[in-house]
Amino acid sequence: MRTVRSSRADVIVSIILVLLLGTFTIAQINNADEIANRVKCASNLRMLGQGLLLYSNENRGVYPRTTFDVANPKPTWGTPYEGNEKLGASEKADPFDPKNSDVAVKLNDVTAALFLVLRTQDLTSEVFICPSTGMEPMKYGGGKNTPVNWTNWKGNKGLADHLSYSYQNPYPTKEAIAAGWKLNNAISAEFAVASDMNPGIDALTKVPLAAGEDAVRIGNSPNHGGDGQNVLYGDGHVEFQGSPYVGVARDNIYTFGNSGPDHKNAAGDGIVGSSVGPNDSVLLPTAKDIGVVDANGKLTESAKKRRLGIAGDMKPASPQHQDAMRAKIMGNYVQEQPNGRRIKLLVTKDQLIGSTGPITITFNYRIENVGESAAQLVLTAPETPDATTLVRVLPDGLEVRGGQLQGKWVKQ
Repeated sequence: MRTVRSSRADVIVSIILVLLLGTFTIAQINNADEIANRVKCASNLRMLGQGLLLYSNENRGVYPRTTFDVANPKPTWGTPYEGNEKLGASEKADPFDPKNSDVAVKLNDVTAALFLVLRTQDLTSEVFICPSTGMEPMKYGGGKNTPVNWTNWKGNKGLADHLSYSYQNPYPTKEAIAAGWKLNNAISAEFAVASDMNPGIDALTKVPLAAGEDAVRIGNSPNHGGDGQNVLYGDGHVEFQGSPYVGVARDNIYTFGNSGPDHKNAAGDGIVGSSVGPNDSVLLPTAKDIGVVDANGKLTESAKKRRLGIAGDMKPASPQHQDAMRAKIMGNYVQEQPNGRRIKLLVTKDQLIGSTGPITITFNYRIENVGESAAQLVLTAPETPDATTLVRVLPDGLEVRGGQLQGKWVKQ
């Protein structure tokens, strides 16, 4: 009897292990690109740190900032282009000289300070893009234009299209300066200098450290799906952090004011503001204020489209367009994994069916928008939120972006 029970138990355990391994393989498909993106994102921030250090070496040790109103350090960003759509590349692009420059920036502009590093041309615009966001590098208006023909990213839209990172607000309060605040090449190794973009949502000031590690994750950057953020520190190293409480003495890097263990019931005085003490990090701009996320931290429609790579030429799919696209994408596909597994994908006229071993994932789909060789699909499944994905038709198969079946698939 004992032997029978043991055998049954072994079979059950084996089945569970197979299921878990199968599920893990599907999870690997879903997460492989994101893991690679985090590594590239961290590399970008390290290069940004090097650019900041090079700038400071040429600026008496001080990190970049533009004109500063010490009496009223309220931060801005995207100037002078925000609200001035006619402004563009200029031969008189001096951020500091309003008398002789067509595009001098306004006081306390955080992104203009960061753009000074780009104007040195030591870094390319690609460095300022987290690959998970789907943003595109700034092109400077074509022709012979370079970063020196600009003084900033072009307003909120330009920031939403071309900047993935937040920078330490270099315009502190008088009280912070009096207490020893500084932003130069002698800052603390633990001081947060830049990171994946601050979400800017109200929850940041409502969830203190005392709420616990899981609760405070609501304040994570949207760049990596809310899982955490890469953070560049004063000594040039970059870490992927699971919450925003990662500054000096666990200061919340996305709020200004009191937070951390000494103020465990306070999440900060606000989000868009200036450092109030020598160890107070506050990284700006915020994703909410430039239109990347809404008040609840959800990606806006334009941000979703950027991440999926949905081109501007996509249009709502008529029944005829839907039929034509179905004919292009239907078929059997495989995806080879590094561990030797083969993941199968069957595309029918109304379903995407992925399988590996005993695991099968089935989604119904509808085609919402189409382009010449791509389609935006909405995937549905019982007890699962609808998900948007992009399918591109390749010469030898498909590329799926977004969702559990993402990756490149070779047609059989």
